[in-house]
Amino acid sequence: MTGKKAATTSTIIRRAIFILSAAAITSCSSFEPFVGVTSGKNKSYAAPVEALNYTIETVHDGSINGGCIPNTSGVEDNEIGRQRFGGGSTCGAAHLPAKWKLGMTARIYWTDLPYPDWRPKVLNKPGLVFDENEYQTIMQYTENHSAEIPLPPPPVSMGDDFGKVSNITVHFLACNQIFIDYGTMEDESREVVKKQFALFAKSQKLCTPRPSIKSMADYRRNKARLDAIKEERQNIPQVILPEYIQELEQQGKLPVPGK
Repeated sequence: MTGKKAATTSTIIRRAIFILSAAAITSCSSFEPFVGVTSGKNKSYAAPVEALNYTIETVHDGSINGGCIPNTSGVEDNEIGRQRFGGGSTCGAAHLPAKWKLGMTARIYWTDLPYPDWRPKVLNKPGLVFDENEYQTIMQYTENHSAEIPLPPPPVSMGDDFGKVSNITVHFLACNQIFIDYGTMEDESREVVKKQFALFAKSQKLCTPRPSIKSMADYRRNKARLDAIKEERQNIPQVILPEYIQELEQQGKLPVPGK
């Protein structure tokens, strides 16, 4: 192959890779469906994942049904129950079947930094050097969680069709509780948001509240409590979502399966 032909071929390959990469990014960010195998119909969708955090804890390294959950900081202590943080950004897409049905679940993983205002001391050395002992003490309270959660149906106006939703939004409530909605106008109405904060208030009753830890002195005063809370958080079942779906079922608000 001549040098000119080789250069032309190389250019074509690079352009092809760029086009494929751009297509992949576009499909993730604009909620393009996966192509179905049979009859050209969609069997599943790639839904962008967003997160809303109601707690003081920082959530990171999460995923749901294979889709990355954006790292999301918590709210300030004095805003608990009144504010939530996150939304509007995504880092991946979760797999959703084309149609919702009762009993459908999703697998979720996340890492929790429960005391984000507790930071190690900076040593008087060149550069940014932290006290390693303090850092390791803080990191031992990092919590890794996973759960299989039931998926609620889309809003009533959408029936059982996941192809009509905007995204999958993961709500991080208190006590490891997860709530899910789909980023639609109905999900963001004032009435629905009020109900979501009511679910957060309900979730706060499911475990021991965390103390405010901002220094090693706070840690030493509360060490026994921190250890007990860490152990407790390992074994808290999902309550909010199952009860929410059960309530919809009792009220006859679950969608009728479409064709």
